[in-house]
Amino acid sequence: MGSRARSVVLLSGGLDSAANLAICAERDHPVLALTVDYGQRAARKEIEAARSLSAHYGVEHRVLDLRWLGALGGSSLTDTKQDVPELATSQLDDMKVITGSAAAVWVPNRNGVLINVAAAFAERAGATRVVVGFNAEEAVTFPDNSEDFLHRATSALALSTSNHASVRCYTVRMNKREIVEELRRLPRPFPFDRIWSCYHGGEKPCGACESCRRQARALGEA
Repeated sequence: MGSRARSVVLLSGGLDSAANLAICAERDHPVLALTVDYGQRAARKEIEAARSLSAHYGVEHRVLDLRWLGALGGSSLTDTKQDVPELATSQLDDMKVITGSAAAVWVPNRNGVLINVAAAFAERAGATRVVVGFNAEEAVTFPDNSEDFLHRATSALALSTSNHASVRCYTVRMNKREIVEELRRLPRPFPFDRIWSCYHGGEKPCGACESCRRQARALGEA
């Protein structure tokens, strides 16, 4: 595909990772989409969404079992004895509220682990990029969603991979509304009905967790 970069996409099935798969399919060459089961509540729904999205874009899809990560405990995403915070849309910019929400759903070094695992697949596949789904909106409370984290992870991979793989995110400087707007500008219609962003794994999104609220606000504003 000419100068298009061969890429491995970390695909949770949510808005941000799905957007990066869609943009990668437009601009570069996604050779593999990886979905990780780390023991999260929404694992089944995320896998279903990611499998559907991968098929839509004609990309090979694999599911990795890293449930030991969730077994470490400490996160309401993986420990059903803990409550997942529920927020009102009006609270999404309240630093005290969203800082507490971020702490409750934090999974120890999740993005660090997932990027390094994906980099191993990228190295073997001759891919030069690991593509992730970050956004500027959540980077406020999740430092592992930030542009600084991308740069530092890339610096580490330059030493730990033989092909000097880099970490790329097409949406790292966008908020959720801007991501939706970007998706609506793509030449190929984006399948919004296939994504799963909810922290829970029910038959329908809960509509009340931070992830659901942010997606709903973005879709409404865009």
